[in-house]
Amino acid sequence: MEALQAALAKRPALLPLLEEAARVQACGRCSLRLAAVRAAAAYAADCGLPPTAAEVVQRLRDAGAAAGAGAEQPVAAAAAEAAAPDAAAKTGSKRRRLDVEQQVEGVPGQVPPAAQPVAASGGPAAAVCPLCLGILQPATGGGGGLGRSTWTLTTTRSTLNDPQRRAEPLFGGAAAANAAAVIPAAAQQSAGADGPPGGPHAAPVVTQHAVPVASLAAAAACIAEEFEFDCFALEVTLPASLAVRHQALVWRLRSTAVPGATEALAAAVDVKEAAKLCYTAALAAKLGRTHDVAAALHISLSASHPQAAAECGWLAGANGGGGGKRQRRGRQQQRWQQGAPAGEADVPALTDAAVQQLAGMSQAEFAAACPQGAAALAPPPSPAALQLAPWRKPVHVGGRYLKLRRGIPQSPWIIDGGRKGEGSVQEAIERAVLPAFRADSFTLVAAGREDIDVRMLGEGRPFILEIQNARAAMPPPERLAALGEGVQQASAGGVAVRGLFAASPAQLAVLKEGEQSKEKSYVAVCWTPRQLSEADVATLEGTRDLEVLQQTPVRVLHRRANLERPKAVRSMRVQRLGPEAPPGYFALHLRTQAGTYIKEFVHGDLGRSRPCLGDLLGGCRAQIVSLDVAAVHMPFGPLEAAAQQGTQQQEQQ
Repeated sequence: MEALQAALAKRPALLPLLEEAARVQACGRCSLRLAAVRAAAAYAADCGLPPTAAEVVQRLRDAGAAAGAGAEQPVAAAAAEAAAPDAAAKTGSKRRRLDVEQQVEGVPGQVPPAAQPVAASGGPAAAVCPLCLGILQPATGGGGGLGRSTWTLTTTRSTLNDPQRRAEPLFGGAAAANAAAVIPAAAQQSAGADGPPGGPHAAPVVTQHAVPVASLAAAAACIAEEFEFDCFALEVTLPASLAVRHQALVWRLRSTAVPGATEALAAAVDVKEAAKLCYTAALAAKLGRTHDVAAALHISLSASHPQAAAECGWLAGANGGGGGKRQRRGRQQQRWQQGAPAGEADVPALTDAAVQQLAGMSQAEFAAACPQGAAALAPPPSPAALQLAPWRKPVHVGGRYLKLRRGIPQSPWIIDGGRKGEGSVQEAIERAVLPAFRADSFTLVAAGREDIDVRMLGEGRPFILEIQNARAAMPPPERLAALGEGVQQASAGGVAVRGLFAASPAQLAVLKEGEQSKEKSYVAVCWTPRQLSEADVATLEGTRDLEVLQQTPVRVLHRRANLERPKAVRSMRVQRLGPEAPPGYFALHLRTQAGTYIKEFVHGDLGRSRPCLGDLLGGCRAQIVSLDVAAVHMPFGPLEAAAQQGTQQQEQQ
């Protein structure tokens, strides 16, 4: 109350504004926001704030009388008028009804506020604040609740964490039968919300679970139990009907000619900001964590109301309703993250666009379009329903993988219901690393990929795991190293991982950008019908920066566009295999531009790769026997991550 009294002392025009708030049965916290009191402590549950605007006005009047201020008569009148709303509802006070009719008289399309709702017991229930739909209204009961709204906690569950997903052997001798077996179509598809898991071959299925909770404290306890975090960021999404009701109050004040109130209302705290102040402080206290806008864990607070669509549906155009399929998909994804039920109507959200459109409308336009209940600030029959949905921003784990056996693809390869090869690099990493994060899903982003029959040797291929909605925090370096060691065991020695580290989104972008700019080294075992001469060796090793025009290979033409791409072979070196090797066999070490098709460079691909190895050897035929990736030349690791982070911090400063 001290903050409100200080605001009144500086701006006497706030007094009639609070009187109007009392007349429409606003809540005590709406009195604070209308008076532009932004102190978070003023919105806390334990601040001793009166629950209704009428009681706020009464307390201000008592404080003024105690201080000997005789100019508190307007406040006293408002307090006397609204001090006992329940009694007025019981007796049907004619004087109150006449006063309400005078307040809305002359405003086209407005009707007096609706009568108070009747509780299930037969007696009158306390009115829901018409300005915030109960979102900011103090709780009337116990249980540690905040606000009069009902609470729902929406979380997600994923088949990625199902132990059965990791039960089937995919590598080694035990996986041979699985590789030859036909996978049922049902197992290849993602399971439905209530169906069984799609098996180890299907993408993770993520489902929502909305559970009613007794209070904000109960929801906070569930979040703290499920997630590991040091701080959190609160996001608030409210229906645009709150902006409609705020604009209705503006026109009400203008129509009744309350002196100075409309100017005072222009500086009012937005209800969305008030909700952030209110619930940020409450959540921080109940979670025992601090609030930080840069936190990885986000808690989405969204409000819904049965009347919201009817009161603000006509504002859909101002909220970007015609923004095309991409914007609609973005809104649907946002609603999904915030726990909105899939079948719920797309209610316009409280945005600057909606506020600006309402402010630019004339009184006649507003009255013609706005439903009468909202225009008259009728107390809604029930408070808003609040939903909390926690989710963590994607976390990134970088490293380098080695493929030590042939026949292992980078990602699961299912063709016509049958598995191609044994397991995959992706599945090996998933089985060893992902359980530690308890995430919903993940994406493996690598610096290119090798064919199923090509090994990845040397220091390994750089990759980043983008992990969605991880419950666990990023493990320390020693724990990450232990997880990396488990990859080789999970793949029966087929895949190994080196140097796992906490990566950044910036490194993910660098990894994608380097796909075409990096260089790679290969070792190809080749065969020619004749033994290479010293002149042949000199020709190959003397070739530098050879430009090769390569059309899309025939072997992948069914799934890629038929284009011709210029690529560069930087250098070559011939290694003779010794006297025990059959005639015509040799190892060719190459360093090439990323994206060069090495197999096609060797055998020519029916003339689609020019020049090829045979052309350089005087037109003889050449074949490739085996291929290994020896190195991917790009700086990547924890040192580069630290350097990029330091650069970003300097740019921000």
